[in-house]
Amino acid sequence: ESLGNPHLQALLKAFLDDAAFLQAYCKAPAAKSMHHVYLGGLLEHSLAVADLADDICRRYPELDRDLLVAGALLHDIGKVDELRYVRTFDYTDEGKLLGHIVMGVEMIDEKLRGLESFPRPLALLLKHLLLSHHGQYEYGSPKRPKTMEAVVLNFIDDLDAKINGVRTHIEKEPDSDSAWTSYHRLYDRYFFKPQSPAEPTDTPNEEQEREAVMAPAPPPRPAARPKNDKKPSFGFSLADQLKGKSLDLFAANPEKEEGDDR
Repeated sequence: ESLGNPHLQALLKAFLDDAAFLQAYCKAPAAKSMHHVYLGGLLEHSLAVADLADDICRRYPELDRDLLVAGALLHDIGKVDELRYVRTFDYTDEGKLLGHIVMGVEMIDEKLRGLESFPRPLALLLKHLLLSHHGQYEYGSPKRPKTMEAVVLNFIDDLDAKINGVRTHIEKEPDSDSAWTSYHRLYDRYFFKPQSPAEPTDTPNEEQEREAVMAPAPPPRPAARPKNDKKPSFGFSLADQLKGKSLDLFAANPEKEEGDDR
């Protein structure tokens, strides 16, 4: 309902009114091994990316917020059929042969057939978000991002995925004595584990506060030595300025014998 574009509203409503899709969208994991690898992970990831999209659009108002938020919610919809998640998490035959990106675009095309007034240019921009959200060809992206919204979606999708992946890896080893995690094969590194927060300091009780009030006042401090009012001249060298402050750093040391260069 927060989208102002009526065409994108209608498309999202078409997905939400599809009971079978909605059930799978809320139950599916977001991946088999990389991030959000648990039931409900797809929904959690998609909503997180949509929240990031909304936040970024406040900072960069030139972005098309409706398009970006819709793309964030739909960018991984193909995973509802790409992954099998009844007993274990694995890929379906369709997932292995096509992948969730192509499958997601096909799902959008199917819904668009029931929305005859949906503008074709808007459909192209939306499908480009799905086709490019992995960013690079080597990461399975059929297209690289070619719009501002596609660039942003690629980064925030990757950001949320990596934060979840690293956090999950760290949380798997809470009882380890080491300050480092075990080796993460997919990220090809170890991760430093956050240290436990410091124990809270004890606050004084009423008796301690009362004793502090009744304690005798400390003796008065001795009078401060008069300051040298002479200001150093910045036309002199640093050594001359220090001498002007009477610091005696350059006075002869009577205890130092001639020839002693220690």
